[in-house]
Amino acid sequence: MLLLLVLLAVQAPVDSVHIVTRDIPNFWRAYDQAAGKDSGMRVRIFETAYLQPGSPGLRDWMRVRLMNRDTVRARLARAGWPKERLDSLPPDSVKKVTAPFMERSAAEELLRALGQYPRYYAAVRPTTLSVDTNSRITQGVRRGLKKLAALYPEARFPTIYFLIGTLSTGGTTAQSGMLMGTEQSASDPTTPLDELPDWAQKNLPTHTFEQLVGLVVHEAVHTQQKPAPPGQQDNLLRHALGEGIADFLAELAVGPWIANAPRQIYGRAHEHDVWVDFQNEMQGGDSTIRMWMYNGMVPPEKNHGAIDIGYWVGYRIAGAYYARAADKRAAVRELLELRDPEAILRASGYAP
Repeated sequence: MLLLLVLLAVQAPVDSVHIVTRDIPNFWRAYDQAAGKDSGMRVRIFETAYLQPGSPGLRDWMRVRLMNRDTVRARLARAGWPKERLDSLPPDSVKKVTAPFMERSAAEELLRALGQYPRYYAAVRPTTLSVDTNSRITQGVRRGLKKLAALYPEARFPTIYFLIGTLSTGGTTAQSGMLMGTEQSASDPTTPLDELPDWAQKNLPTHTFEQLVGLVVHEAVHTQQKPAPPGQQDNLLRHALGEGIADFLAELAVGPWIANAPRQIYGRAHEHDVWVDFQNEMQGGDSTIRMWMYNGMVPPEKNHGAIDIGYWVGYRIAGAYYARAADKRAAVRELLELRDPEAILRASGYAP
């Protein structure tokens, strides 16, 4: 997921990038220990066995993807910590006060997902545990990052954390580095999907575990993208390019890693119609963006044909821009900087 304004803690050349997998066995240790226990004990086990000993990446993951913010805010207020009081504290004190509330909510959300999708999680367990020993993943990630760095020599990459979450995302970025939701990429043709929401049943059958390599490189592109210039409109075109550029540059680095994704299949079959709709809406803000991207919960009749179809439009514009450029390295830099999305669109000549 695109987080252009994030300040990543430590970035390093490709050969020095750390890959952290230790949180995954901790998750499954908590999973085993919690079996058969009452609900309160299960929450405490996930807090103490998975979340509290977690890596910096898991601490960020808990905040940006696991906990329920509304629940945490309400509990803090009931405990005498309304927003105004928290705002008066220094950052370290805020972290100390809020940590137990965040951990409890994150544990509850994990257990809710496990309760909703028990057969799915049980089926993907061996694959998630194989990340650190699967050379196709670890070596593939390093090869992909090297190729990305060849396209953009200024690149420096943060730590990569492989984690287990609630199927809410395949990956995102935060201050600690790249955070990968390994459970979302660990299904195969034998994995039971009937428990899952509609978006997952449509998208996960196209996944292979090796696509996790492309997803890591996609997130690595996000860590190189620049913030929007002050005052520039935040609209569908900018968001679609931000994600589409990450898809396109990841493809240059690792090959066609998402060619079978529903958005790619639908986009190729309906390119002109999708483009006409996109042109009419590309200046739209948040409510429009949610119909084109991050739209797994949007009814099919309102999502413009496929989940995250906006990614595909941005990917096609980025590809057209790169194909026209005489200086490919300069084109990559310009795509990452994305100073003027409309200028990129015009220069791409994209008009199917």
